[in-house]
Amino acid sequence: MAETVAVVGFGSMGTALVKGCMRASVYTAKQFTIVDPDPEARERAMQIGCNATADLGCATDADIVVLAVKPQSFPDVAASIGLLKPGTLVISVMAGVSTTRLTEAFGAGIHTVRCMPNVAAQVGLAVTTYATVTECSDANRARALRVLGSIGSTVEISEHLFDAATATSGSGPAYLFLLAESMIESAMRLGFDRPTADRLVRQSLLGASTLLARGDRNPAELRGMVTSQGGTTSAAMAVFESHGFQSMMHNALRAARDRGRDLAATAARQSAPPPAVTGGT
Repeated sequence: MAETVAVVGFGSMGTALVKGCMRASVYTAKQFTIVDPDPEARERAMQIGCNATADLGCATDADIVVLAVKPQSFPDVAASIGLLKPGTLVISVMAGVSTTRLTEAFGAGIHTVRCMPNVAAQVGLAVTTYATVTECSDANRARALRVLGSIGSTVEISEHLFDAATATSGSGPAYLFLLAESMIESAMRLGFDRPTADRLVRQSLLGASTLLARGDRNPAELRGMVTSQGGTTSAAMAVFESHGFQSMMHNALRAARDRGRDLAATAARQSAPPPAVTGGT
């Protein structure tokens, strides 16, 4: 019998995972049931051939449950789903929700994979960090990697590094987008019209990223290829260095990591059961 996959949440990441799996022939559209309260999201799911419902209870019958909702929604989602059958593979893309919390919500028999893709999942070029619980079987781990591999590459990490991974690769595309935005605006100040500046910057970053992705030279070596002593690139690098570019980047990633820790702690407090009532004097 064909495996069934319940995808809870059909926003950008849920959509990317489903389409990635379909594109890579990991699962067919009919193997997916999309669970989302938004009728427009359900309509989008049905348009690509998936089943769709607003009933969270249907997840209890699935072989694989993908949780792609906002972490603040998790307590309500978990309460509506309830315990899952032993051996169910749960793939969570929720920031700040630990595997321990998932097990507490859905039962000790589940096999959990926690992951953090990034926005490039939309074009099949994400890098996804993931961690598994020790109880996760080899078969379920392989299933999870097929799902995650359909949207890009995967890197296994220890769960305690998830906030750091979110700061580095989860938020990472935004840093590049900010760089592109700043370069375009600066090029316009130098005299280019917006379409020309936009084209120059996009193609420059695409070419540089492609060279970097080849992996035969490290970033410092690639930078050295472009930076001649006393040349134009050297003049630009001197400005970056004088403004503490590397320190600024380190501080930015640390701030993102620490914010992730704060959000996770807040979410954990919000979903914690109320303290037991004991007899008073």
